[in-house]
Amino acid sequence: MKRFRDFLKDRSGATALTFALMLVPIMGMTGLAVDYSVATNERATLQDAADAAALAGASVFTGANKQAAEDRARAYLKANLGMAKYGAVTVNFSAANQRITVSLAGQTQTTFMRILNQDTMAVGVNAQALAPLKPSSATIKVDNIYGHWFKRVTVVAVKNGVETTVGTVVYQPTDHSFESGRGTGTTVPTKDQMTTITLSDYDSVYLKMQVKEDGCDIGYRNPDASKTIVKCVVDAKKTSYNRTYTTNNKDTVHYLFVDGKQLPPQSTPPLTDIFSCDGGTHKHAWEDGGGWAKQDVFYTVTSACKSVDGELVRLTH
Repeated sequence: MKRFRDFLKDRSGATALTFALMLVPIMGMTGLAVDYSVATNERATLQDAADAAALAGASVFTGANKQAAEDRARAYLKANLGMAKYGAVTVNFSAANQRITVSLAGQTQTTFMRILNQDTMAVGVNAQALAPLKPSSATIKVDNIYGHWFKRVTVVAVKNGVETTVGTVVYQPTDHSFESGRGTGTTVPTKDQMTTITLSDYDSVYLKMQVKEDGCDIGYRNPDASKTIVKCVVDAKKTSYNRTYTTNNKDTVHYLFVDGKQLPPQSTPPLTDIFSCDGGTHKHAWEDGGGWAKQDVFYTVTSACKSVDGELVRLTH
């Protein structure tokens, strides 16, 4: 009994035993620190590669060339990571709403944490770049145009404060009796004729519709606007329109409808709301001010877009 009590009181070898018991968690914590540092470095490498890839894809993205943007982004990933590392990570790519997103997911091998049965650590990064787009060209096709009034729709480009008309649709009324008094006339370009205009070199672009209520253009007048058939004679004194509506004027922007929806009054719509960069064909309709029940000028617009020469492409995430 005495020997057993002496054994319980004996402290020799306690340090070695304690160290042995603590060795595993100590090694685990040390391994965690070392392996975490390795994983952090790996994550930084992946993040740099993802950032470069997102910027590269955004620099060529036009809104309608997703595959080309993805191919360019993946080429940058391969160049920065090397084929071996590129093949070891999972790549997710998306292109929408003028944004390129690149996500990478991989694993890094552990060294010390294998003691705790942790052979790998997951590493994931995300990068997103904004690709501001602007229309580089637009194809306009005239549809039906109605009314008793002369109308001129123009596409106006602004560069260094100087305005240039780059596209025009003109409606000349001829017969007020058409379609129970809705009125018809001739157009330039003619109906279904396509006209492509260049929009690449500008600071801003807006649409304008000018209306002359007697049914004749500037420099002409209608001697009797009450008659059904419109007749125009030369009159140099007629130098102005009765109404002018523009998309860069908050008071008149709502006279334009895009795809059946009226632009909000007192708004400043972005250019891509008027010349869409989605690659599709969109319908425009102008109200000339005679009444809101039916619009008067109809045409379609198909735009091609490009990134803003790469100078405004930037990371957002």
